[in-house]
Amino acid sequence: MAIRKTKDGWKVDLRPNGRDGKRVRRTFKTQADARRFENRILASVADGNHYAPAKKDQRRLSELVELWYRHHGTSLKASRERVRSLRKTVEALGDPIARSFSAQDWAEYRTERLEEVAPITVNHEHTYLKAVFSELERLGLWEHGNPLARMRLLRVEETEMAFLDDDQIAQLLHYLKGLPNRDCYFITLLCLTTGARWSEAETLRGEKVGPDRVTYAGTKSGKSRTIPIPTQLASQLRKRRRIGRLFVTSYKTFRKAIQETGIELPSGQLTHVLRHTFASHFMMNGGNILVLQRILGHQSLTMTMRYAHFAPEHLEDAVRLNPLAGVDKMWTPTKKPP
Repeated sequence: MAIRKTKDGWKVDLRPNGRDGKRVRRTFKTQADARRFENRILASVADGNHYAPAKKDQRRLSELVELWYRHHGTSLKASRERVRSLRKTVEALGDPIARSFSAQDWAEYRTERLEEVAPITVNHEHTYLKAVFSELERLGLWEHGNPLARMRLLRVEETEMAFLDDDQIAQLLHYLKGLPNRDCYFITLLCLTTGARWSEAETLRGEKVGPDRVTYAGTKSGKSRTIPIPTQLASQLRKRRRIGRLFVTSYKTFRKAIQETGIELPSGQLTHVLRHTFASHFMMNGGNILVLQRILGHQSLTMTMRYAHFAPEHLEDAVRLNPLAGVDKMWTPTKKPP
């Protein structure tokens, strides 16, 4: 019995049932995987048991998705939405035998899918399915590799991040303040003063409002964050209710307000424009990018850096530190020779 390095990886070659027994050969990407396989076989015959190779894995892709959901997916914040998306993707793929599913199969599916949806949607499906294989590998529930491990995501052009100017903010708040139900008005105020996502502000509970701050729980990152607010706003919120949800669902009301005020927004940025507006004005007014990251709850500074160009000093060093800086004569027109 032996484990040796080959051009294809680490090869296990042994006869667990003796010299006259069936030969077992398997190749693995890493020596550690090969060693684990060898140890598992040796352990199975340590008590004198006859080793019988496992039957070929005939599980379908849908079975892996359900296995992933049971052992890991249920712990995710958006677990139901994620597994629903995975099930639809697997159905569209024809629910193949998981062991035979390949990168080429995905490439063909992706080409057809792009005729129906945007590239970013395909990238989400790619990321979700890749994560299923990766997590099951980590849990020891899958040992046939990840077919999407080396596939690249599609390149997606960065969409324009719209934000409201001062006049648009005043116009929108004036409209919302005049409505009989002022829930949408206060939700909008919270998004504009704290940079909250619409869902975070809309589901805010009375017990999360302090004399001068609010705490958002159940956020996208799973971490709570506390943000100061004007005491006048805090007082108005505390008068509404001290326990339980402060607002009713108001998404449709906000959409109608945007339409009625004539504010035009890029597709997919209806309520998110409020978060963009907070971040953009925060930087334009001289805010610190690291502080903004903490307020928005971004796990990576890369996400927050999208707003860096709004800072007044952004890229000014290009003028101050370029190799011709201070050479005034360069900008003086040259006199034509007589």
